[in-house]
Amino acid sequence: MKTLLMATDLSARSERALERAMALARERDATLVVVHVVDEELPSALAETQADEARRLLRARCDGLAEGAGAKVTVDVVRGRPYAAIRAAATRHGAELVVLGSHRHDLWRDMFRGTTAERVVRTCAVPVLLVREPVDGPYRRVLAAVDFSVFARRAVEFTLAFLPNAEVELIHAFNVPFGGFLSGEDTRDQMVAEIDARFRKLLDEEMAGFLAHLDDAARHLHCVMQEGGVREVITARVQQTAPDLLVIGTHGKSGLAHAFLGSVAEDLLRNPPCDVLTVGAW
Repeated sequence: MKTLLMATDLSARSERALERAMALARERDATLVVVHVVDEELPSALAETQADEARRLLRARCDGLAEGAGAKVTVDVVRGRPYAAIRAAATRHGAELVVLGSHRHDLWRDMFRGTTAERVVRTCAVPVLLVREPVDGPYRRVLAAVDFSVFARRAVEFTLAFLPNAEVELIHAFNVPFGGFLSGEDTRDQMVAEIDARFRKLLDEEMAGFLAHLDDAARHLHCVMQEGGVREVITARVQQTAPDLLVIGTHGKSGLAHAFLGSVAEDLLRNPPCDVLTVGAW
């Protein structure tokens, strides 16, 4: 990885993301591009004043952090819509990862427009890291949610290449079919055990097939399969294992992909239980 991009709104929320991006750049001897977006709707004179002040503040802050971290840093201040300008900057600089801080909650804006992080995830062609926690060394414990799809496989492959020294656990959520149609204790006692056993055997085969498509080292990852809704299972596992990073694969930017974001990833991006890495289907 040669170039990382970190987007900041100059708030305290962005400070942790900047520190994490600095650490990642240092670990990989990569260049860090720090981007700040000035609102495109501001009058030109005001926008230019804000841009000059942002460059001054960022340059001073980045120089101080970079000197201690030994990182190579470039500052880029642009005008535009935040999500579109971040995406364009990532393309322009050839970034292989975008790093963002957790956002300020705005119920009505989030409901109708989505957060900047959500919109960047939907439209950016590279993985996006949302930072919530303060930096306490490199990522050591990683939880990756998988659904056996090619998208999940890409997310795991990226994670293993990105964090080769981390301990990675895979979590898969499932629901036993027809469970809701089984009424009566006798019926349920007889049939659930048989259905559950058959279904779990199929799940084991699915997981084995999923791992078989990964490289040799990945085939020995710790895998957990738990019954329940995806959101609930992920949240419970995060609480149980306290990972440094949660990884989710996203299915793209429209259609079923958007539905997936709406049901799972958007919740995790709006209320991240820890740092979250999303890897898209690009």
